[in-house]
Amino acid sequence: MTSNQDAALLAVERQRIIADILKREGAVRTVELCELLHVSAVTIRTDLRDLETAGLCEIIWGGAVSKLPPTEQEAYLEQRSVLNSERKKRIGQRAAQLISSGQTILVDAGTTTVEIIKCLPPTFDYLRVITPALNVAMAASQFAYAELIMPGGILRPVTRSLIGPQTLQALRMFNADWTFIASGGFDLAHGVTTANTLEAEVKRTMVEQSARVALVADSSKYGHVCSLNVAALNQIDVLITDSDLPDRSAFEIEAAGVQVIRA
Repeated sequence: MTSNQDAALLAVERQRIIADILKREGAVRTVELCELLHVSAVTIRTDLRDLETAGLCEIIWGGAVSKLPPTEQEAYLEQRSVLNSERKKRIGQRAAQLISSGQTILVDAGTTTVEIIKCLPPTFDYLRVITPALNVAMAASQFAYAELIMPGGILRPVTRSLIGPQTLQALRMFNADWTFIASGGFDLAHGVTTANTLEAEVKRTMVEQSARVALVADSSKYGHVCSLNVAALNQIDVLITDSDLPDRSAFEIEAAGVQVIRA
């Protein structure tokens, strides 16, 4: 077997590994693949171009995002919108009460976060709403007093939200009064977790750029742990959930320093 054949086989194996990561996590970063596969950035970029040509991914700055549905149980926005809808509306209504006229808020992608915007009062003079999420932006655009800001980035179809370095750079321009984040799951040990690498980075940046952070999540998310950590519970000021969260769980979360509001 020639050295060229060896290289070809190695490329096939590398690309299979990269494709598996893309399908599982939705995104890959060049620097992490270099460390994992012990090859140069030039080699990884060549592999990513081959995978892009095959229709498996789209190359972005610093890595690539998948064009395939994720294998981790992360439903599309439309599918999630019908789950626990009444709970989400109550959570959104209670979360909206934390917001005051004149504030700057960062609002994460999700089917619960959009309910916050829908429940904003009509009487505010001004509110700056910064969001990477298309559904949140559409809801905010209905309020004449809202200054709506969307960062640049790559649209992720699963959540209809922008991701990538451009998104992070734009979010770091702002100092918010509140960040409202959603999660794939949360618990005492792991804090807030999610399933996608680039969305995890967006959420972390939103947490970093805000004076106060509210996690909005229905009680079914408690005890569920996704593959990526977003924030420890001590980085969350308020958890707004529904009344089905057990008293014991609420007590344990409050003992970790988080105010718990059960709507």
